[in-house]
Amino acid sequence: MKTLYLRGTFDLALFLPIMLLWIIGNFLVYSATKMHSSGLLFHIYYDQMIWTALGVMIIMGTLSIPTRIYYRMAPVIYGVTLVLLAAVLVAGESSKGAQRWFSLGPVRIQPSEFAKIGLLLMLAKYFAKNTISLYKPKSLLLPLIIILPPFFLILKQPNLSTALVFMAMSLPMFYWAGMTLLELFFLVSPLLSVVLSAVPLILTFGTGVAPGMLGTVPWAVFFIILLVVISMTRPPIVLIVFVLVLNLGAALGTNVIWEKFLHDYQKMRVISFVDPQSDPRGAGYQVIQSMIALGSGQSFGKGYLKGSQVNLSYLPDQHTDFIFAVLGEQFGMVGCIGVLLLFLFIIARALTTTQVIRNRFSNLLLVGASAMIGFHTVANVAMVIGLMPVTGLPLPYLSYGGSFALTVSILTGLMLNARADERNI
Repeated sequence: MKTLYLRGTFDLALFLPIMLLWIIGNFLVYSATKMHSSGLLFHIYYDQMIWTALGVMIIMGTLSIPTRIYYRMAPVIYGVTLVLLAAVLVAGESSKGAQRWFSLGPVRIQPSEFAKIGLLLMLAKYFAKNTISLYKPKSLLLPLIIILPPFFLILKQPNLSTALVFMAMSLPMFYWAGMTLLELFFLVSPLLSVVLSAVPLILTFGTGVAPGMLGTVPWAVFFIILLVVISMTRPPIVLIVFVLVLNLGAALGTNVIWEKFLHDYQKMRVISFVDPQSDPRGAGYQVIQSMIALGSGQSFGKGYLKGSQVNLSYLPDQHTDFIFAVLGEQFGMVGCIGVLLLFLFIIARALTTTQVIRNRFSNLLLVGASAMIGFHTVANVAMVIGLMPVTGLPLPYLSYGGSFALTVSILTGLMLNARADERNI
């Protein structure tokens, strides 16, 4: 194992499980499209093989570029992704109420995927020489200036799931750049206030019954806990006022967010998460069919190409967002656990690499890239098993998708680059 820590080495221990996941993904995409009732998806398997081959080439290309080039080019890459995000709102292709894609012949490009890379590089460049802390409000200014433009441009599409990926990536990078866990709790507390104050709106949606005073109970309990934490930790008075005002504002503004910013399909996704049976033929259909597929696989699955839910096309988006359900039906709980262990190993390997890398910029890239892959994995699996709303986040290396496959390839190349560049160790 010592050879894996030599200067400028190729991290085979990280690369091999990634390639194994990609191979598994190709087989799953084939099984998900081969017997599709429409007969129109069979070509997708060939597309996926092309995306995989292209992805491997991108990994090797990304791997071969010195880290210092990424550091220097970060503002340029970030700026280009902002331009693309703005352009897609003007000249992009609309589908199902969203305007997220550029059509280049038979290929559709989603700029928001590449914006993940731009934001990752820009934050890593900034934090390579700067720290961040809630106790120093000025230290928040530039990170927010970096994050908010792509965040709001993506919300405008609308693409809430990718906006959440930005948050999931940024928070671990904040921690690496100096924030404590307590500060992170204060930072995300307004979001928790939004979620908890939305619970009564969700439960009473479509019933004609107003939430009333009882609707404030979930948020009130959280707010009391927040007050207890503040009283025990005694942060500066400026931070106390900042946190309390934001949480009160978030709670009071939840109704406006629900009515003005969330589209009907997003509301139904949230409602179907709470109760899939509330709309079994609409928003809840995917989750219900997904859980049927997973349950029917039991411990060892029905066997490759033998899943009835998949072969009869009962499961929508089975080659993209719900590829994990395809895995569960055909290979059972054992197959699912095996794939999740591979993801866990990849993330753990990336994070432990930070212990032997002295380049702060590379370490931040490792933290941000592994956070993105980890969030995509957790959110997708939780969605498939009914623990989260249907978000539209694909599963890395397994789900079909062009722009996402290229983004994951670049992330993989950046993670491998940390050990490959001899100046980092």
